[in-house]
Amino acid sequence: MHVLSADLALTDLDARQWTNWWRLLAPPRVMDRPRWALAIVDGERMIKLVIAGEGNRDPATAPLASFAEAPLDAWTKRLGVDAAIVMDRRVLGELSAEIEGALRPDQDGVAQSLVALRALKRHAGRGLWTSPALLELLPAPAFEPIQRTFDLLVPDDSALLAYVIEDDRSRVYSSIIAVKADGDIVRAATHRAIVDLVHEPAFARDWKKSYERVLDAVEERFAKPAIGVFIERATLMKILTGPSDQLARELNAKNVVIDPAPAWLLGLLGGAAVAAMAGRAGRALASMLPQSARDRASALAQRAGAAMKESGAHPFALLGFDPIELWSRLKHFYRD
Repeated sequence: MHVLSADLALTDLDARQWTNWWRLLAPPRVMDRPRWALAIVDGERMIKLVIAGEGNRDPATAPLASFAEAPLDAWTKRLGVDAAIVMDRRVLGELSAEIEGALRPDQDGVAQSLVALRALKRHAGRGLWTSPALLELLPAPAFEPIQRTFDLLVPDDSALLAYVIEDDRSRVYSSIIAVKADGDIVRAATHRAIVDLVHEPAFARDWKKSYERVLDAVEERFAKPAIGVFIERATLMKILTGPSDQLARELNAKNVVIDPAPAWLLGLLGGAAVAAMAGRAGRALASMLPQSARDRASALAQRAGAAMKESGAHPFALLGFDPIELWSRLKHFYRD
């Protein structure tokens, strides 16, 4: 099992749409101002400083008093960069040896990335420091739980598709059609693969009514869809950067179409809708209750959530972390 097949077939890729996926997934500051700094230290002494787009800078001109999070963030801002990596020279060799020693020829890109991330996290705060402190935030699960979760949530011999439509509905901004078989993604394409069956401008112009034609075309040419997501770009950005109940609001307003939606996803979406109502009405009600009652209610909600995960009822129970909760901690990086 690899999640991504070693024989993954990439066909009918639209270069514009493929590039737009990167624009959606990368934080705006990375796209607009890709400035970063790399500092090499020997103990507490900085021996090399490199600024992207500038080159080497004299370390004496940018002293760093402490590797703690707050001083490192302040130092990063003084340099005028958006991210910084500080690495002890001894860690360079150790990281290379650890990563190379753990990699195997039969691992796919996902497994190899997890190997590298786990090695980096082992040195976080002990010879390797970053600003923002992403290594502390990002989980590094073993590969097997990811594969088991993938197999549990997405059936074999099915297709996954996601479409982002331009805000003026003139065309598709980005799209992906992926086919899963034998536990792996074995084929991926963009809308170009079915453009002869579903004319792109006509679909985009009235996508809320014509998305079913895309589902039919994908089933005819690839496999029966298991999950399909259709959304306009501005709506997606509002969900990515907005409050926690933004998804529920957009679903209620029918600005997001998820079809098909498996039972586990409907459960999550139902929870999002309930959370949206609780967020608006619950805060007003809670303000009328004494603090002791609020504390008991909060503790009860936390125990219920933990029990659901421990029982395996939660779709992400095998992962050991909740991707939605993780996103809530990361999304501020996507705010311009």
